[in-house]
Amino acid sequence: MKNILKTGFVTAVMAISGLFSSCSDFEPKGYETVPDLDKVNNLKAEVNGLKVNLSWTLPSGDITDVMLIRNADGKNPVSLGPSAISYTVEGAPMGVENLYTVKLKYDDRYVSEGVTIGATLPEKKLEDVSNLKAEVEGRNVTLTWTLPSESDITGVKVYANGDIDAATLYEGQPTTVVLKSQPMGETISYGVAVVYDTYYTSTGVNAEPVTIEEVEAKAAFLLAADSYSDLPDDDERAAAEWFYTRYVVTAKGKFVTPNELPNLNAEEYSVLWIEIDRVGLPLGWENLPSEFSGEATISALRRYTAEGGNLYLANMATQLTVPLNIVPDNMAPTVYGNGDGGSGNDVWVINPYLGWDFRDGSDQGFYDRTTHAIYKGLTFEDPNGYGYENLPLIGPGQREDHNCLWDCNIYGRGNQPDVIKNFEVTTNSLVLATWGHVRDHCVAGLVDFNPNNQHGRCVANGFAAYEWNQNSGRNPYQHNVEKLTENIIEYLK
Repeated sequence: MKNILKTGFVTAVMAISGLFSSCSDFEPKGYETVPDLDKVNNLKAEVNGLKVNLSWTLPSGDITDVMLIRNADGKNPVSLGPSAISYTVEGAPMGVENLYTVKLKYDDRYVSEGVTIGATLPEKKLEDVSNLKAEVEGRNVTLTWTLPSESDITGVKVYANGDIDAATLYEGQPTTVVLKSQPMGETISYGVAVVYDTYYTSTGVNAEPVTIEEVEAKAAFLLAADSYSDLPDDDERAAAEWFYTRYVVTAKGKFVTPNELPNLNAEEYSVLWIEIDRVGLPLGWENLPSEFSGEATISALRRYTAEGGNLYLANMATQLTVPLNIVPDNMAPTVYGNGDGGSGNDVWVINPYLGWDFRDGSDQGFYDRTTHAIYKGLTFEDPNGYGYENLPLIGPGQREDHNCLWDCNIYGRGNQPDVIKNFEVTTNSLVLATWGHVRDHCVAGLVDFNPNNQHGRCVANGFAAYEWNQNSGRNPYQHNVEKLTENIIEYLK
């Protein structure tokens, strides 16, 4: 039985020292290591290009699993199954010794001591593109380049102003890409890096900077009624009324009905806000009101965003990320509520410090998202005494518990440091906030999905705390709801 281990993109190499003798000492959590149990035999590691082929011989006995541990990471052994005798490792760092330990599980309880072997991938020069050029037409930037004559190119990364960590991946071997609805009034240097064998990225090169002239971009609001006062839910009415005052009256935006959606011009109206927040709606995008989930609407939305239009999907509308191909079919929001809610004395907040408990060092990451553009001008506080600042969105009183967001634990950590990073890598996104009380990596409630060649940028906000009309009276944090919304719209414009 052959297995493949994928270890993720390698952008830096960390020296590994003192691990070879200690790998066997790491014990998978929940199991007991028994010294006299038979171990694997003839463990071998063969380097083949940028892959490491591991093989071994199994002893006889009631083996219930074969587990692989990488570089003494005993917390996350990879389960290979009871009869595995080989493993292919992809994406290991180049130029350093990578250590692999194989242990055997018996009777689903006892674990043998490990056998460890090292393998070093040779350093390989990763060639960059040449003849990179950027041409501007309106708000669109066309990049063209020449690829190196290498056979193992699996994609390119396109980025702006040297920020390769925020790059958009284009799979295959493209030699041109059109970036739509680019920021106006800015001078931007676009770069392209080459991805080899899926996991290895070249340094990247930059084109001559270009400037997109300032033109007025506007916002649109998808209105599923003749007027905002006819919307069936108080929260939707409150959101639409605010949009009317802030954008429609000032000629900075307009309402667009589902029937008008096919004619929405992404060049003029660069962001579309879809707000759905109703009691009793069943889970699943197909169960959204037909004005939002109908075939004609989905088709029009796909056209709009493929032409560079950006989306703000709020509350239950986050589910539209599935039919719009922003997330895979198997990664729809699953944390969901649609009831009447109840009263509480705490403040509902959202937390931009992802992995707070790991900020002083851990195998899991700590991600401070407070500098993101959507938080500009907002004041972080700690009204609940969590010990760190959050963004309050709704105060004590009656609240509708209408979460519609992602439980990242479902998808695991894969080959990433934690479940948040795995979600981001899988969906080409940046998670901007989790629940206020979460100190590790639990849910993704506010997400910035990067654009690609199929859709524009999308910000999805599925927090129940993002409620436009508090039923029990004035929300003391209404200004945060409004400012956050304005920031998101302006960011997407």
